[in-house]
Amino acid sequence: MAFVPYSAREGRPSTHMSLTIDKAGRIYLNKALQQELDAVDKTVKLYIAYDPEKKRIGLAKPEDVDLEGVIPLTFGKDRSYASARGFLSRFRIEQNESRKYVYSGTEGNWMSFEPVYD
Repeated sequence: MAFVPYSAREGRPSTHMSLTIDKAGRIYLNKALQQELDAVDKTVKLYIAYDPEKKRIGLAKPEDVDLEGVIPLTFGKDRSYASARGFLSRFRIEQNESRKYVYSGTEGNWMSFEPVYD
């Protein structure tokens, strides 16, 4: 039997939009979410918000939400992550382990993501 090579560039396949917060305080957008945002291999700016009651994270494009005096996060084109330590600190979101949030719908122009608990 012949070996079939795997390219690490392929990543883990997922058809469900999600984001992950790692222990270093970075927020990663998975490939399905990047595709939905038209951000594959592109830098994208997104507003981020938090619902402390339901522990949900909201993302919105600046062109979809009119917010005065709020600076969006910049997600880099190479790895599709942004540093969110300030966000995590402000809302006291623990980052002692990586946490995945899955897309749960849209509210207004905000995409909503709920935490996944193992």
